Amino acid sequence: MATKSWHELLIEIIDRDDMEESFAENEPQRILNKRRKQKMYFLGNNFKGIYLTQREAECMMQLLLEKSFSGAAEKLKLSPRTVEFYVKNMRKKLNCNTKFELIALVRDSDFLKNYKR
Repeated sequence: MATKSWHELLIEIIDRDDMEESFAENEPQRILNKRRKQKMYFLGNNFKGIYLTQREAECMMQLLLEKSFSGAAEKLKLSPRTVEFYVKNMRKKLNCNTKFELIALVRDSDFLKNYKR
């Protein structure tokens, strides 16, 4: 039994409801275009191709302001686990073992020059 992709499933549901099929065909492209418009914060020449997303950058700013995960979460109206998730992603991107190593690398990068709220 072959599994259907989300796109195929959307088309089937929309056809069943007698709606236009073009919506389902254009929906994945609309989602991709929205993702492309996200802000990216590059870290400079020493970190070619590495960037932080908007949310990662917001979390990093809170950490740079010496906030804890829970303090950053409260300020950003997120859960502490969500902040941990973003920090884990940043650590992975920059190949850091600890939060402190991550903060030190970001402080030495061009992040603060590129960050705009």
